[in-house]
Amino acid sequence: MTVPGGATVPGGPTVPGGPTVPGRLTVPRGATVSSMVDVQRTDEEARWRARSGDAISMRWWDVGCLVTIVVLGVLTAVSSSVDTLGGAVAVAALLVAWVVLIRPTIRRNASDSTPGGIASAVVIVLIGGFAVAAGPDLATMQAFAMPILWTVLPSVRTAVVANIALCIAVALGFGVTFGWSTGGLMTAVMSESLSLVFSIALGLWISSIARAGSERGRLLDELRDAQDALAAQNRERGTAAERERLAREIHDTIAQSLTGLVLLTQQTRTALAAGRVDDALERLEVIEDAAREALTESRTLVAARASSGLGAADLETTLRRLGDRFARESGIAVEVDVRLDVDVPRDHQVALVRCAQEALANIRKHSGSPRARLSLSTDAGDVRLVVADDGSGFDPAAVVPGFGLDGLRERFALAGGHVDVTSGRHGTTVSASLPLGVAA
Repeated sequence: MTVPGGATVPGGPTVPGGPTVPGRLTVPRGATVSSMVDVQRTDEEARWRARSGDAISMRWWDVGCLVTIVVLGVLTAVSSSVDTLGGAVAVAALLVAWVVLIRPTIRRNASDSTPGGIASAVVIVLIGGFAVAAGPDLATMQAFAMPILWTVLPSVRTAVVANIALCIAVALGFGVTFGWSTGGLMTAVMSESLSLVFSIALGLWISSIARAGSERGRLLDELRDAQDALAAQNRERGTAAERERLAREIHDTIAQSLTGLVLLTQQTRTALAAGRVDDALERLEVIEDAAREALTESRTLVAARASSGLGAADLETTLRRLGDRFARESGIAVEVDVRLDVDVPRDHQVALVRCAQEALANIRKHSGSPRARLSLSTDAGDVRLVVADDGSGFDPAAVVPGFGLDGLRERFALAGGHVDVTSGRHGTTVSASLPLGVAA
């Protein structure tokens, strides 16, 4: 089983949004360049930490191997119980096996690659048995060999089997050194049994720590994925909400102004065809005023601010000006009655003016009424706008194409209010209310 030397933090998810150009950062739709730079920086830091962890781990393995080889070399040189030639061969074999096979296997984290791990384990078992056969003092190499077996093999079961095999090989080495007497065999069995128990206990403990680390890493990955998915959903919702807001603003401002311009142009053409030059000139002045207002509203939308038509003037002045302009454009008489004794929040003023614009536009397009009434007042803590006409009416329950009434209802619902529409043979009434204690 592999005990990784350093935590590997996966890179950020690949986010679609444009072709990937080598050496350049691909920015997805809805994301900012700074956020993508942060993600790239995080990935680079994660890869650097992983490489640093692996380097530190291999450095300690190299130190352990060097210490083991030095100790075995010293024992071979000074111990009378060690065959000098056999000990030297065992030390050289361990060094070659470390450089050629075992170290590359650990460095590649190749415990998941069964051939590399098993080959390393077989070589370690053979070298261990041969070294002890050359001299019993060389059995100290088990302190280095057993942890390697736990590192290079892919599972706990194979690591336990390899440790058992190493202990058997070492016990056989003791038999070659001390002879096959009963006492010698019992000593070898007892010694290797203790070594095996200690190795398995330590290996299982380290394995449990590694499993806990892997589980923690998996949970962190899941949490990171969930956070990424939540961020993507929030971006999508924010984008959709902004689109809906812009749709409402465009419908209630520029679209209404353009509709008025179309009607005024038709009236001007009719006046010119009938030879009424004075009427045509008057209509042209109205067209110019309406076009200037539409231009102002479009610039305001580009500047990302809601245009209510309210400057320094108050709401009453704005509604009266709206009624006068509508009467000039449409020829429909508008009676404006404003009775306010409280200050209305600016966001509420925007919603109320938009409602008045939409209701008057519907009167011009659909009602056929010669006059309209617009009133604004306060009632039980609410500000209430009523726009009525004496036209032909319609069925409020019927599905009507367009964005107008639905957009108004959604706008007022977001501000905590509501819009009611009643209609019949004697006209239509649009009633909109907003609570004064809640700002949109």
